[in-house]
Amino acid sequence: MKLRLTLLFLILSGVSLPAFSQSFGSISGSVTSESGDPQMDVDIFLARELYGTSSNQDGEYEIAAIPPGDYFLSVNKIGFQQQQIPVTISANQNASIDIVLVPSSYRLDTVVVYGQKRNTVSALRLNAPLEQTPMSVNIVPRELLNQQQAINLEDALKNVSGVSKFGSYGLSDNINIRGFDIGLAGGPENYRINGVMLRTPYSDYVEEVQVLKGPASILYGDVEPGGIINYVTKKPLGFRHALFEMKVGEDGLYRPSIDLGGTIGDSVDFRLNTVFETSDSFRDQVSNEQFMIAPSFLWDISDRTSLLLEGVLMRNEATIDWGMPLGLSLERTEQLDPTNFYGYPDGTSEGDNNTVSATFTHRFSDVWSIRNVLTYSDQERLLHDVYPTYNAANDNVEYAWGDYRELSETDTVSNFLDIYGDFETGAVSHRVTFSLDVSRIERPVAFNFIFPIEGSTSLTDPSWNVTALSSVPVLNDDEEPFTRRTGFNIQDLISLFDDRLHVLIGGRYSEFTNGTDFSGAAQQPAGYEDTKESQFTPRIGFTYEIVDGSSLYASFAESFSSVAPAPGRGLTDPKPLTGDQIEIGLKQSLLDDRLGITVSYFDLNRNNVLQFETIDPSGSFSDPGNFRANQSGEHSSSGFEIDINGKLTDNWQIFSALSRIETEVISEIVQSGNSEPINYAGLELPNNPRTKASLWTQYTFDRGIPGLSAGLGVFYQGDMFGDRLNTRENTIDSFTRVDVMLAYQYENVKLQLNVQNLNDVETFQRSLFGSYVPQLQRRVIGSFSYSF
Repeated sequence: MKLRLTLLFLILSGVSLPAFSQSFGSISGSVTSESGDPQMDVDIFLARELYGTSSNQDGEYEIAAIPPGDYFLSVNKIGFQQQQIPVTISANQNASIDIVLVPSSYRLDTVVVYGQKRNTVSALRLNAPLEQTPMSVNIVPRELLNQQQAINLEDALKNVSGVSKFGSYGLSDNINIRGFDIGLAGGPENYRINGVMLRTPYSDYVEEVQVLKGPASILYGDVEPGGIINYVTKKPLGFRHALFEMKVGEDGLYRPSIDLGGTIGDSVDFRLNTVFETSDSFRDQVSNEQFMIAPSFLWDISDRTSLLLEGVLMRNEATIDWGMPLGLSLERTEQLDPTNFYGYPDGTSEGDNNTVSATFTHRFSDVWSIRNVLTYSDQERLLHDVYPTYNAANDNVEYAWGDYRELSETDTVSNFLDIYGDFETGAVSHRVTFSLDVSRIERPVAFNFIFPIEGSTSLTDPSWNVTALSSVPVLNDDEEPFTRRTGFNIQDLISLFDDRLHVLIGGRYSEFTNGTDFSGAAQQPAGYEDTKESQFTPRIGFTYEIVDGSSLYASFAESFSSVAPAPGRGLTDPKPLTGDQIEIGLKQSLLDDRLGITVSYFDLNRNNVLQFETIDPSGSFSDPGNFRANQSGEHSSSGFEIDINGKLTDNWQIFSALSRIETEVISEIVQSGNSEPINYAGLELPNNPRTKASLWTQYTFDRGIPGLSAGLGVFYQGDMFGDRLNTRENTIDSFTRVDVMLAYQYENVKLQLNVQNLNDVETFQRSLFGSYVPQLQRRVIGSFSYSF
């Protein structure tokens, strides 16, 4: 309470600064090419501020209601150099600035915050605005992340329709997109950084979070069908800037960060982001710590060629928290104190994540350009965990699942080459991408396991009273498990009828190999062979602009991912798990492209799901040989999504999302151990709320108290089954959570206060192994920042 009052006092003290009588200025002008032609849809905004607009069809622009001060005017359009123009705003005066665009090779991605004009080159591997792409892509921009003081991936994804989180495992979140999980327990296949397959914890190196929904194998090869999460990193801005920020909050949150950049000579820009975070939790004995530093350098070798070097060095340590004991129903869980911690206090997930990348771009002409991204990543993770389980007979907690330590080192080398073409053949325009990517991942893993651990504790008053016995495992350097991927794909966005009809066709051929390299004392087993698979995946879709700013779209896409053999169950050569999706929708731009709306309906299927058939119906359930594996299982998911983002006025922003999704197991029978087989046909997949809705709105006052802004968020999640049998006792009830924000900026100083879960809703998430984890209670976060 003292912390809340102190933070509130800081905010209220800020509004007493001499700003009540402050007047405003404005900026206006025109944008042209080097030949003098007007340029429309150029994004013009004040760097690091809330003020911005786009040029109209005559190349004209205006930004009004700007507080007096010194700013940098940022100018962005794909294919042209980003410009940073210093400007001084005076009260009751207009600053006239005319802009001439200069062609560039590097600026393939543009910084657009709102509407359907935004581009997602790194996620889609296609140089085109969203309004012309026949698929659903959600972007959570840095501006929204700052407004909500987001400090983890879950904070970002709560703004996205059709996405849900179900627990964590150490440093990895488990995410569902459109009803299907996208990789459990740390798998990297559905996670990207600038389009490159990497799974690194969220931190301040992230500029925006992109969610590409539906099958994406045409872009990335073997991935789960639900979708892709892509981080776009912060890049050099091309001008001198520095920002220091200090976040403090309940549960022991302290989070200082620095973002600074500038230029070196005439051709090199740099940027450095660093953050340190330490935090406890409302859960007893649960804590988190992170240190991250992310340097980047951009060398404009010429007006056609550039080289971007980026690095992320990060260390994380987090308590592994399974929530309530495994095997305890949600109904019983809700009767316990949500702060109770039943795990091992020193059980942590420690991770070092070091990544370096080099992005080379070159524009051969106005038609052809290339982008090549070479990346190396070294990730080490050490887990130490115990599994608290519920003993119904004694009504207490035991540790019969044992004590577990795992050490892994993941080395990734990848190269992504994209060749972009923009040309015409008669009355038809083409935006073509030829892509070639290769990668190799080596991930040796070692573990020690002590089973079982003797000892128990109380459900109502847990205390750790046993000794963790397992030692740190040692990796076998003579055996290196690896996965090698190669893929080639072509996409062509064909534009017809005065750019009203856009047809996207493409396909990808993928090969991937799983195997082990043997060296030293390790002997390759007799008859050993690497596992090799290949697959072709197509995509086809179109958008049609029925009236200005309103487009219909439809698409079909497929995906695939590998399935591990089960020779003991008769499955020696499994087929890939495949996905297919049909999607139709509407993309609408309103208010001079400041507001974007996407409405979509999808029908998504997952095929070749592993299941089991009974060999002898009268045979024993305890005989594993009586159940033969096959791949006739099938899951389906369908529903609609609505996403709205943009500005209602120059100082009133809105981000809103709504989804209604129904999942169904078409066929799947599962048998394990000595248990009787379970037929899940007709049931819903767990961890998927049928309905999810969110609304975040932020208003910056231009009268009374200039510099004051306020935000309100409402987040709704419908009922969600917490187990595969869809039992009522394990159903997570619907809830509505409210967040609020108040900020004040005066010249270079900004104070901000956020209250998350203002109405103090108590809810749960289901963990990977089926336990229930209490979620965030009311939390206050305050920040002070100074820019110079």
